[in-house]
Amino acid sequence: MNEPATGLSTEQLRQRLGCLTASQMKRAMSFTTKGKPTEDRSSYQREMLAERMVGFAMDHYVSPAMQHGIDQEGAAKEAYSWLTGNMIEPLPTIAHPSIPFFLATPDGMLNPDVGVEVKCPTSAKFVLWKLAGEVPEEHKAQMVAQCLCAGFGEVEFIAFDPRMPDGQRLFVRRFKPSDEDMAAVAKAAETFLGEVEEMFNVFTTTPVVEVARV
Repeated sequence: MNEPATGLSTEQLRQRLGCLTASQMKRAMSFTTKGKPTEDRSSYQREMLAERMVGFAMDHYVSPAMQHGIDQEGAAKEAYSWLTGNMIEPLPTIAHPSIPFFLATPDGMLNPDVGVEVKCPTSAKFVLWKLAGEVPEEHKAQMVAQCLCAGFGEVEFIAFDPRMPDGQRLFVRRFKPSDEDMAAVAKAAETFLGEVEEMFNVFTTTPVVEVARV
């Protein structure tokens, strides 16, 4: 059986149904400059509720750039291990020990304290990240969530672009979240999931039919 286009196994997709995942943590923390939830955040909550009700994952568009990232993950890990000598161990989906419906599927780990996150972006984004020389802000929430679920203290961020010249295809930085980072993401996850529970209660108690008396 072919793996889904997400790069996750069928079992992993089943486990993630209706759950807040580390890869979507940024969406769960998306607010406007005025502190209002963005439509992307609200849409994600509705997707989660729908998955809980129907029992299968919502369809999502996979762009060519996204598919490239999925297809190149294995090559990225091989290139990293060849360059550093560090072997990446695979991991299953890991649920948070105390926050229900909150989980992560890390790309692997170097050891129980160091997780691995692999990104294979467009060439323009790869150049941007390498010139900045830092872990991209847009992926920090995901890695903090992985630390919370898997118990990592750090995450090895690996960016890979096979289209670059030899010797320029990898960008690697170690990310260590602060205690403040960990607390903020944990609180955001609890708040987000609490709101989904409220939505579930409203949805399941709303009358199917309302008939006006005549």
